[in-house]
Amino acid sequence: MKMNFMVALLNRMRRELRWEWLTPSQRGASEQLADFLSVHDVVNLFGEHGVGKTFLAWVWHKDWQQLGFGRIAYFPFPSQIAPVEGCRFAIVDNLPSRREAVRDVLRQSRLCGFQQTLLITVHAADDQMPKVRLALTEEDVTQVANLLQSLGYPPYADQPRNLWELVVPLGRV
Repeated sequence: MKMNFMVALLNRMRRELRWEWLTPSQRGASEQLADFLSVHDVVNLFGEHGVGKTFLAWVWHKDWQQLGFGRIAYFPFPSQIAPVEGCRFAIVDNLPSRREAVRDVLRQSRLCGFQQTLLITVHAADDQMPKVRLALTEEDVTQVANLLQSLGYPPYADQPRNLWELVVPLGRV
C-alpha cells in the first residue's frame, strides 16, 4: 500500500511534467544533447543513479515538438526496443555502458528504423560518440524538493544524495 504512494507520485509527475520542471543541470544537459544531435546520430547521456536522466528523457518524449527531431520513442530498457510507426528518434534508458551492449542496441535501433538514438547509461558509454554528463547540484535538489512540496507531498528533512532519496521515502508515508 505504501509503495503505491510512490508509484502514484511517479505516474503523476510523468503525466503532468513540463519543461519548466527541469532542473538547471537538466536544462544544461538538454541543450548540450540537442546541439550534439543536430550533427550526430548517437549521443550518450550518463550520470550517477538519481540525477534526473530518466526524467529528462520523459520530458523529451512527451514534448518532442520543442526539439525539432520529430516524434520520439522512449524505451525504459534495451530489451523493449521495437519499431514505432512515425518515429525516427529513439531514447534507450538503463543501458549498460559496455561497448558490446552499446553496439547491440545501436544495431537493433537501426534495424527498427531509428535514425537517431539517445543512449542513457550510468557510466560513460565505452564507445566513440558524443557524451553528456548529468550531475546533481544543491540547486537541483532544492528545486525538486520544492516541486514535490508544491504537488502536496511532505518535505524531505535530510540532505539527499540523489533525487531518488526525495521520492523513495514517500513510498513509506
